[in-house]
Amino acid sequence: MKVVFSSLLLIISVNLFSQSQTEAINKDVWFNFMQAYQDLDASLFNEIHTNDVLRIPEESGSMMIGQEYKDANLENFNRWNLAKVKQKIEFSFYSRIQKANWAYETGIYKLTRYTDSGSQSYYGKFHVTLKKVSGVWKIYIDSDNSNGGTLGEKEFQKGKILN
Repeated sequence: MKVVFSSLLLIISVNLFSQSQTEAINKDVWFNFMQAYQDLDASLFNEIHTNDVLRIPEESGSMMIGQEYKDANLENFNRWNLAKVKQKIEFSFYSRIQKANWAYETGIYKLTRYTDSGSQSYYGKFHVTLKKVSGVWKIYIDSDNSNGGTLGEKEFQKGKILN
């Protein structure tokens, strides 16, 4: 009986730790990511990435590292601000794994752009490795692809949508 109780207590403790880690990641990374995209805030967006971040947009066959990526973000956000882009990004998670100061998460993102004539959504599969830096979760490796445009709302709805 004592062994069963101890095992059950361990399982509950691990599950609660994982839940609190996920909540911290949501607060430090994903909610700020969504806010930065909505507000077109390049500074906030760059803040959620480590200084040595690796950005791998798979379809381009390229990689950006650290400040190179952050500078590209500033250019993109400045261009979006000049064009007065209205957008929203959402995330649907397929897997979320954490161990100590590291996490690996996969899922589908949904980027919706709004214009005077309506809205259009774009979907992509993402893979990120997160690292806790000075007590704050940050994106260390960010990779994504659109699977040739074959992803859509159906795939987005299959995951656990962040609210």
